[in-house]
Amino acid sequence: MARPKGALGKNKAFLLNRLKDMYGKDFDPIMKAAEQAHTLDQLAQEDPTVANQRDSIASWLKIAEYVAPKLKAIEHSTGVTGLTVSIQRKKYDGGANDKD
Repeated sequence: MARPKGALGKNKAFLLNRLKDMYGKDFDPIMKAAEQAHTLDQLAQEDPTVANQRDSIASWLKIAEYVAPKLKAIEHSTGVTGLTVSIQRKKYDGGANDKD
């Protein structure tokens, strides 16, 4: 029988329990990563070097993977293999053709 959706496998459960034993019962790796991302963001604001900015962006993007849905690339096809466009030009001089 498969485990329910979202349930941790044996290896993940073991690792999470081990981390909680080492860092405290309330340890959450995602929250810890968010704290570090915030620290890197503050560092990038104080010293806006390219390396600091890159590290800050990379850390926030990692956190975003947990809170925002990941967009999937799709291909869109209309099914039309060829499209023919015809242009008809009509000369219009703006004058009236009254022959009275």
